[in-house]
Amino acid sequence: MNIVNYIRGSLAARLSLGVVSCVMILFILVLGILFHYSRMAVRDEAMGRATQALESTQLHVENTLHDAEVAVTNMKWLVEQHLDTPDSMYTYSRKILENNPDFYGCSIAFEPFQFEEKGQFFSAYSYNGEDSIQTEQEGNEAYEYYYMDWYLIPKLLDKPYWVEPFKDYDNGGIKVNDYITSYSYPIHDKNDRVVGILSVDLSLKWFSQNISKGNLFPHSYSILIGRGGTYLVHPDTTKLFYETIFTPTLEHPDEELTALGAAMIAGKSGYKVLHRETGELYVFYKPLPRTGWSVAIVCPESDILEPYLQLQNNMIFITVAGILTLLLFCVIVIRRNIRPLKLLGQSAERMSEGHYEKVIPDSQRHDEIGQLQRSFSTMQQSLLNYIHKIKHSTETLTQRNAELLKANELAKEDDRMKTAVISNMTNQMLGPIDAIVEENDLIRKEYKSLSEEEMAQHVDCMLEKTETVTRLLNQLLEASDTTNLSNEEPAES
Repeated sequence: MNIVNYIRGSLAARLSLGVVSCVMILFILVLGILFHYSRMAVRDEAMGRATQALESTQLHVENTLHDAEVAVTNMKWLVEQHLDTPDSMYTYSRKILENNPDFYGCSIAFEPFQFEEKGQFFSAYSYNGEDSIQTEQEGNEAYEYYYMDWYLIPKLLDKPYWVEPFKDYDNGGIKVNDYITSYSYPIHDKNDRVVGILSVDLSLKWFSQNISKGNLFPHSYSILIGRGGTYLVHPDTTKLFYETIFTPTLEHPDEELTALGAAMIAGKSGYKVLHRETGELYVFYKPLPRTGWSVAIVCPESDILEPYLQLQNNMIFITVAGILTLLLFCVIVIRRNIRPLKLLGQSAERMSEGHYEKVIPDSQRHDEIGQLQRSFSTMQQSLLNYIHKIKHSTETLTQRNAELLKANELAKEDDRMKTAVISNMTNQMLGPIDAIVEENDLIRKEYKSLSEEEMAQHVDCMLEKTETVTRLLNQLLEASDTTNLSNEEPAES
């Protein structure tokens, strides 16, 4: 069945579609407003969570950096008090790692020939091995540590310094196979002369693990850039130390990325939106003031709005299911309520075909449809009574017509009989009349020559014939009177 024709031919379907259409428009309007504010609320909530996670990560890293600074500061005082016992430096280096398991290594290095008995190179270096803390002598002709940034920069500046991450190799037995950053503090003798550097190492792997803990979303990731924008932590390891945040802008200028990099290098905090072909990226960034670095969490918009999208999909499903349920409910309820109208329509159709006898059922309703049903039933009863009267009148009229037809037939038969009688009597009278006429002509012509006796004979003959005609006329009059009386009797009845 054609759905359009069904809708056109069904009042229930049209009413249901009308109600559902109005409800749908209202739903769409309300849901549109709800989705708009839900999107804003979900985005703000997700951004708040991302900001809190970033702050938590920043706080954790800053606390660890602070622990490193405190540990170095405290140990520096102890080292400076025992410069006369160089072998104790191994113990102090090891002690820092025992008290701070997050540290990768600790080096207490001195100027060449600071201790004559130790020679040109003396650096007590401890590091966390696979199972335990290892302590060794660091430095030889292949690894002149006093030329390394972690040693030379704080020495020249004569102040503590966080060194940019580097990958340090020692061909003397210690192999550092990870990128590390060092917090270095100058060691002074009693004359306030720099005689060495106390350095604590932190692995970038540790940074990466702790920073990645702040990823709240399935496709989000964290980055850490150095003072010049170099990637120190990035999910794509090929970018580490080889690319900066500005590298993509060299071939394809990107104002958004340039502004983000500038803000991060400047030590600012906040968030920026990067528009990409795959979708928008929300970048939340905060500085690490102790190192001059900046940490950021990159969140795709799809992740931030995932609860909203789930809510949207659920609401769409619920709305569609609700509208279909409402449509079904409306169809059932409306069809049930307008069923009396359908019955009235069927009754009207039967009445149009001449069937008036079937009684219209009473729905016992008190609304307009119930009133219409009762009015229609009253009209049907009145019409039925009127039809019965018409039928009775028609039957009476038919009977009278039959009687009139019968009377008419009788009258016609009487007329035929009268005509036959008159014709017969007329024929009977013709003979006597002709005889009278002949006698009259004979007398008129021969009266002079006729004798009195002959005249009397002719007169008697005429009288005899006249009596015959008179008798026939009397019979005709009697027959006429009888016919008139028979014709008047049906009219009186």
